[in-house]
Amino acid sequence: MAKSIKVPTLQEMLDYQKLFSADPIHNCIKDTEHSVMLKPMTQRIFSENMTDELKTTAWKFCKTLANFSHAPVAAADYKRMEKWLSELGLIDVLLKACDGYFPDPKFKYSFDTIGFSYSIALISQSQYKRSECLALLDRITQYYVNTKDDWYTVLLRNMKVLMKFYPDLAQFKADLETI
Repeated sequence: MAKSIKVPTLQEMLDYQKLFSADPIHNCIKDTEHSVMLKPMTQRIFSENMTDELKTTAWKFCKTLANFSHAPVAAADYKRMEKWLSELGLIDVLLKACDGYFPDPKFKYSFDTIGFSYSIALISQSQYKRSECLALLDRITQYYVNTKDDWYTVLLRNMKVLMKFYPDLAQFKADLETI
């Protein structure tokens, strides 16, 4: 018998964050679920309209990301996202959740850049709605080209590694190299 997964609502995440912020010394992060609920990327994902089944998939995705200790660096890190490529609903949600979101380059939000980086890695590899994926990557690239925010180096690495497999990412790499 399959174990039922308890997926928190966005409101439960926000309530937990408020409780944690009110007394961070005594409110310790108990486990992965609690860690995941504090991440702005998780909250952005769960602010999107989803079916219960998609919420379960999104929760599993967010919990997976919480186990990573750094943004993707090598091709093997990017390959971690291949198992999510068939989750088309998740990709739809990530296209919305990542649009207009730029994590703090100083890791101010509990290393939330890891979640964002792996979400971008998944979008970069997805052939589903490829033109929408590329349009989002272009908006994100142009943001970093214009602001010269330090996080651009993580995005540049994404393009350098993945353009070998996805040549349509080459222009983003070229744009980021102008910084």
